[in-house]
Amino acid sequence: MANEHPNTTPTPAAGGPLDDTWLVRQIAAAGSAESVVPLLERKIREGVIRPGTRLPTIRALSEQSGVSFRNIRDSLAVLRGKGLIETRRRGGTVVADPLATRPDRPGDPAAAEAAGTNPVGELAHASSDPELLPDLAEALAAGLRSPGLHSNVRQYITDRLRTAAQRDWPFAAEAYVAGGSGAEAALLCVGTLAAPERKLALDVPINPGLLDHIRRLGLEVFQVPADSCGPDPDALASALSRGARTYLFQPTGPYALTPPATPERVARLADAMARFDGVVVVEDDSVGPLANAAGPTFGTALPGQVVRVRSFCRSYGADLRTSVIGGPREAVERIRDNRSYGLGVNSRILQDALAHLVESPATARTLKRARGVYARRKETLARALHRRGIASRSGPNAQFLWVEVDSEVDTLIDLAAAGYSVGAGSRSFVEPPSTGYLRIATLRLPDDTAAIDQIAGAVERAMRGQMRDLYA
Repeated sequence: MANEHPNTTPTPAAGGPLDDTWLVRQIAAAGSAESVVPLLERKIREGVIRPGTRLPTIRALSEQSGVSFRNIRDSLAVLRGKGLIETRRRGGTVVADPLATRPDRPGDPAAAEAAGTNPVGELAHASSDPELLPDLAEALAAGLRSPGLHSNVRQYITDRLRTAAQRDWPFAAEAYVAGGSGAEAALLCVGTLAAPERKLALDVPINPGLLDHIRRLGLEVFQVPADSCGPDPDALASALSRGARTYLFQPTGPYALTPPATPERVARLADAMARFDGVVVVEDDSVGPLANAAGPTFGTALPGQVVRVRSFCRSYGADLRTSVIGGPREAVERIRDNRSYGLGVNSRILQDALAHLVESPATARTLKRARGVYARRKETLARALHRRGIASRSGPNAQFLWVEVDSEVDTLIDLAAAGYSVGAGSRSFVEPPSTGYLRIATLRLPDDTAAIDQIAGAVERAMRGQMRDLYA
């Protein structure tokens, strides 16, 4: 008989218990909620862990694998939201059939994917509604007419895109360069400009994925929370006094609980930065032309110290993957040279396609409609929650509603069990907030008020913990 691979064990029969030792080794190797989820999802979809298989308890998996109880519980909550596992009152947690359709589950990803639609229950990510994006055919045709097409000479930003960006750039930038997607460009700027001190001050709440990548750069991070007037000057001054010389500012606030900074607050923040030498601001305008309220800038108060990143992914679609970075020449050239050792450059086709969209009156009309629809969806959910006595918060440009909860993890699990996947608000902060938050994406909420009311009802039931006894 051939020797078995040392890391494999026979696949358990459907309906039977899973071999704890095998699963513990897999989870221990994964090490985090972010890694455990794709690992178990792959094993379930490939049939290695069969439908009907009973999983060990959360506590047993945590104690034996060394992965925290919370990470195991979060991972299973995500898998439950994907419809890959289900919890039965007497049968424990079992693997569901990933190919089975469950039309009664509002967030069933398999059924939604088959229908070509976004799952109603996918409320964790602020992805744009394809129905509200401009048609790219004409823009790409314009890009194909770009001068110098097929030239081997790198063009870090085309003349047409530079001109289009300059029309409403909020300060006089000495140089521009085209970057990748907005988050990629912001990360590139931060990684380049914060390199000497390896310390960074940043606004919170923030995109949790971007925050994770910033931490992977090895930077020491200090958070700057906001109140109704904008980021806290004292928190920024504290970060600067501890050695931070780069500040990641979010002028349009896609994750904000509060409005953009007032002119008076911008002045106070600028005064705080002026007391320290060598401070550089990276303005991450990730909402871009989709913003309802113009975001402020430090470019006039701190000339020569500000780099701004403008993203267009939410406005025009993720496939363009082209942003614009503008600021002082020396800083922009450092950023340019740090992108794949100066070899990274965006296609002229995509650059001029983006420029066409920025210039197009038809695209402007599409954006105006999109802003109205997105605002109406968010307001409809906020009102549905309010009718149930649930307060929510959101800045005017924010693409999420924030709901304060007593137990973030437990509420997330209950919502996942009901077929709704929402964001864990605590992941958007450097330091854990004093309260738990749900972060509910609103861009792709349904336009059906009854469906939105159903979402609000699920949030209410989850906050009450009506299903929590199933996971004890």
